[in-house]
Amino acid sequence: MNTSRPNSFLSVLRFWKSWQRRFPNRRELRCYGAGAQHQLACGLLPERVVGRCSFEVRSVQLRFLETFIHLAKVRNFRKVADLLHTTQPVISSRINALENELGTRLFERSKRGVQLTSEGRVLLPHAEMVVELTNEMKWLVNKNRKMTGSLRVGVTDTILRSWFVQLMECFRAKYPGVNIEMLSSTSADVIQSLRDHAVDVGLAMRDGNDPKLDFVPLGSFPVAWVASPTAFPIRRATVGTLLDMPILSFPKNSIPYKTLERYLKMHSKVRVNVHSSNSIATIVQMAEEGLGIAPMPRAVVMKELASGTLHEIKVDVEFPPLEFFAITEASPRKTLRDEFVEMARQQAIAYSSRFPDDYLINPD
Repeated sequence: MNTSRPNSFLSVLRFWKSWQRRFPNRRELRCYGAGAQHQLACGLLPERVVGRCSFEVRSVQLRFLETFIHLAKVRNFRKVADLLHTTQPVISSRINALENELGTRLFERSKRGVQLTSEGRVLLPHAEMVVELTNEMKWLVNKNRKMTGSLRVGVTDTILRSWFVQLMECFRAKYPGVNIEMLSSTSADVIQSLRDHAVDVGLAMRDGNDPKLDFVPLGSFPVAWVASPTAFPIRRATVGTLLDMPILSFPKNSIPYKTLERYLKMHSKVRVNVHSSNSIATIVQMAEEGLGIAPMPRAVVMKELASGTLHEIKVDVEFPPLEFFAITEASPRKTLRDEFVEMARQQAIAYSSRFPDDYLINPD
């Protein structure tokens, strides 16, 4: 009989020692699954632990752990219910079942929401490890077979209007059994959705550094000032000239809007009249109708520039390119989302190779 101690067993021992240090008066630790039974049968569990620890072979359902992780981070039953497309009573039932299985309270409830108990804080990293390992296991077992399931993707308008359709075609050809649930929003909203675990992958701009997120470059979109040639016939302008014109842009909480603010403040402290919309299509239509000028990625207004409904105004100071990334939660585990990210990177490279650098800058 193999009496070596596998990594999973060492994890059990480390968890037990951690539990003892934190809760010296608790004389029982329940361990779940066939692995615990195997350790007892092989005599691998030291007597000093066996004497203080009862092992029960039960199955803690994975969705209970996933619900626990979401609630630990979001700290609101209603938000977790919305996130998991279910109801608050279902979320409460799962948490209660998990607490009953573990024999301890994991959350302190209050009118302001929930907080992890000390036991809950001990459990959280182990629950995350179990869920990550399970997802990686599914990925490794199924990656060469027909995969099923879903992948939640947050994507911005700029990516939607460039190479996202081609990405979807490639992904669906390789994984026809996987459903894509798409959230179209601003970069700021996409990143927040990642932090709230509402999406698995974000294709968006980066706003600062976050050690909990991984960023894979997808290239940059150079920006041009565009306008109706009838309403704004000028071909060249200074930044000071732009300040006298109505400007069309993205919403105030968006990363492009913040970039625009910094760009304008470098040249004037005068408050600028900016009309905002969260839709590129709306901004383009407003520009075509002569309602203002807009800083837009050249690659997403190619048709309008070619047809003449918009023309470019050359400005003395270049607007900073908009850099995009495939964003995921930082994790060493390989899952379907990593395959999606790599396909997105390859699609961005292929798409950018069709255009000069003043339209798209290759991520490599």
